[in-house]
Amino acid sequence: MNHDYIFIDDTAALTTLCEQMTGSPWLAVDTEFERERTYYPELCLLQIANTEITAIIDPLAIPDLGPVFDLLYNPAITKVFHSARQDLEIFFHLKGSLPLPLYDTQLAGAAAGYDNSIGYANLVEKMLAVTLDKAHTRTDWKRRPLKPSHLRYAADDVIYLGLIYEQLLTRITNPDKLTSLQNEFRKMNDPLLYVPAPETMWQKISESRKFSGPELTLLQQLAAWRELTARSENLPRKWVIPDQMLIDIARLMPATDEELAAIKGQPAGLLQRHGSTLLALVNMHCNKNGQDG
Repeated sequence: MNHDYIFIDDTAALTTLCEQMTGSPWLAVDTEFERERTYYPELCLLQIANTEITAIIDPLAIPDLGPVFDLLYNPAITKVFHSARQDLEIFFHLKGSLPLPLYDTQLAGAAAGYDNSIGYANLVEKMLAVTLDKAHTRTDWKRRPLKPSHLRYAADDVIYLGLIYEQLLTRITNPDKLTSLQNEFRKMNDPLLYVPAPETMWQKISESRKFSGPELTLLQQLAAWRELTARSENLPRKWVIPDQMLIDIARLMPATDEELAAIKGQPAGLLQRHGSTLLALVNMHCNKNGQDG
């Protein structure tokens, strides 16, 4: 097993790496990202490996990631992830499509008899008897320079992923299990997993189950507006307006600036940026509800 890795932070080295990996039947892939201050995840590191090369790519230092996207979107190469959804969301928003075909070792691990939601480190320990360092799970991956221990952690995420993949291929041979597993992989191709419909976002508000009638309808409209606004401003949903304030607006249905301003827990500048829009939504809802009544 080769534990060495190379760090790629310029275009020329990236191009060379991708040329070397083009003939791979599979690539182990992982990402490190940040999204605490944004709606969309920001790619901070990209790790890829095959049987011979492990590379850590710094997308913050390389202006054009075209060569690695060409590699990852090559349909002749299987892309291997563990718990792929968040990684795939990054690729979907960067490219508008997914790097297919894919293989998810968390789903395959479940088919092989492990826990359905088994984490990468636990699967590595159970299948390979290797204990991974978990010290950097909370790292700020946007900070530079990264320490050698951070890079080692990132490299291990794909070195062992490839080994697990090869073992799972030999362990899962039952035709019914293979068919079921492929169906699970296909479900991950649904764009709605990565761009959820705004009209469904009220379902993520835990207290929405207590709502019904006109109040629920208004909450649904407010949550849809927040989702579209968060995307357009690239801000976390709760930075636009927190759940509790959406709930309070749906219950109180404020009609004036003063009534809206009296609701607690507002982000700074909300009234200036979105107060008129929120009042218009409430007013339109109340008028429609009055006409329907």
